[in-house]
Amino acid sequence: MQFIGRREELAELERRFNSGRFEMGVVYGSRRIGKTRLLKKFVEDKAAFYFQAKESSDLDNRTAFSAAVNKLIGVPYSFVYPSYSEGFDALLKYAEGKPFVIVIDEIAFIAQSDKGFLSELQYNIDHKFKDTEIKLILSGSTISFMKDILKNKRGPLFQRSTFGMNVKKLVYSEALAFLDGLDTEEKISYLSIFGERPFYLEMIDKSRSFDENIMSLLFSRFGNLVEAPDKVLPAASKDQNTYNTILKAIAHRKRTNKEIADYIGKEPNYVAAYLPKLVDNEIIEKRESFNKNQKMNYYEISDNLIRFWYRFVFDNREEILQGMGKVIYEASKEEISLFISSGFEDVALSYLTERNAKGDLGYYYEVIRGYKADNSKLGRSIELDGLAKGIGKANDRLLVVECKYRNKRLSRAVLEHVKESASVFPAEYYDIYLFSKSGFADDILSINDPLIHLITVQDMVSHLIEEVK
Repeated sequence: MQFIGRREELAELERRFNSGRFEMGVVYGSRRIGKTRLLKKFVEDKAAFYFQAKESSDLDNRTAFSAAVNKLIGVPYSFVYPSYSEGFDALLKYAEGKPFVIVIDEIAFIAQSDKGFLSELQYNIDHKFKDTEIKLILSGSTISFMKDILKNKRGPLFQRSTFGMNVKKLVYSEALAFLDGLDTEEKISYLSIFGERPFYLEMIDKSRSFDENIMSLLFSRFGNLVEAPDKVLPAASKDQNTYNTILKAIAHRKRTNKEIADYIGKEPNYVAAYLPKLVDNEIIEKRESFNKNQKMNYYEISDNLIRFWYRFVFDNREEILQGMGKVIYEASKEEISLFISSGFEDVALSYLTERNAKGDLGYYYEVIRGYKADNSKLGRSIELDGLAKGIGKANDRLLVVECKYRNKRLSRAVLEHVKESASVFPAEYYDIYLFSKSGFADDILSINDPLIHLITVQDMVSHLIEEVK
C-alpha cells in the first residue's frame, strides 16, 4: 500500500540520521496511529535493525530479538543471546562504525517482562553507543510509559534521549490525500467521522458509497471497525467497564465531571479518579470553558471514530453482530448527520491549523481551539468553534471561527452574531473565518472586508498547498 504523508516526521528522522553522532529517539503515539509504518518507511533505504516486541515472556522476546539479529548478520537462527547486551554487541560490530539505526518497537512489552532491561539499555547507551553513530529509536503505544522514559528523573533512561516524537493524527492535507477521487462532500463527511487517522482512512473502499462504507465498517457483523476500541485503545484493564461507561457518557455530550458522574450514576470524585489516566494516554482531551470568570474543565474524546463508536455502536454491538446493523444504521442516520455536522468543526480547525503552521493565514496564531462560556457579560452563553490569539507581531489580532454544515447558505445574521460573541475579547483586529457547506448568502458576499474570510467545503478541498504523496 502506498505510503502517504508524514513529511515533517520523516524530515526530522532524516536529520537525526545525518547528525554525525549518537541519537536516541523516543517515538510514541496511540495504537494504529502509524508509528510502525513511519519507522519502516524511514529505515527502508538505510542500514538498520528493526525489532517489534510482543506482549509475552522475557525468553520469548529475547529469542525473537536474537533471531532478528542473527538473520541480519548471517549467523544460525537457533542461537539465543544470553542477554540483550550481547545482541547489541553483534549489531555494533555489524555497523562497522557507520550510521546505523536500531529500532525497538513496543519497548514496554520487553520492560514489563524483564524488569532490568531499561537499566541494561542505559549501560549500553553510556558505555557502547554514546560515541558511535548509532541511532537508537524506542517506540511504543503505551503513552504513559513512553512519557515516563522522557520525564521520570529516577528512570534509568532519563536524559539519555536526544529527541522525542509524539506521532499524532495526520495534518489535514495528508489525510485528504487518502480520499483522492471522491466528491467534495464525501471527503468532508469521511473526515468528520474518521478524523485524520491513516488506519481508518485506508479502510475506505472508494468504489462504494459513503453509506455503504459506514455500514460495512461499523454496522456489519463482519465490519473491520465494529470492535474499533479493541484495535486502537490501550489494552483492557480490570476497570475497563468503568472506562467504557465514561467514554459513552462523553460521546453523548456529557462532558464535565459532574455531567459524566450523573450520567453513569456515580459520585464526581469517583469519576475524577479515572479521568487523568484517559487524558495521560491521549484517549480524551481536557478543555476549558468559563462561567463568568470561573474556569471549568470539560472533556472530549480525541479520536473522532471512537467518539462515533461509543455514540452509535457500543450499545448496539450484540444486535449488529446478529446481523441487524442495517436496521440500526437506518434508524441512526438523522443523528449521524448531526454528528457529521459537529465533526465538520474539527475538520475546519484541522484545515486552519495546517495553514496557520505554514503561514498561509497572513499572520501566526496560537493553537486554535473551541471556546465556550455559559454566562458571559453579553447576558448569554457564548460558543465559538475556534478562537486563537495572534502571536509575535500579530498580538493585537484575534482569530475567530464559525462553522455551519447545513443545507442553507450562511447569512450575514450569523456573521453579526459571531462578531458580537467575539467582542467580549478585546482585540484591535478580528480575523473571522466562516466555513459553510452550502456557500454564502448575497448579503454576506457583498461585504468587502479583508478581515472576513468565507470558506466553502470546495475551498477546503482545493486549497492544498503542495503534493503530499
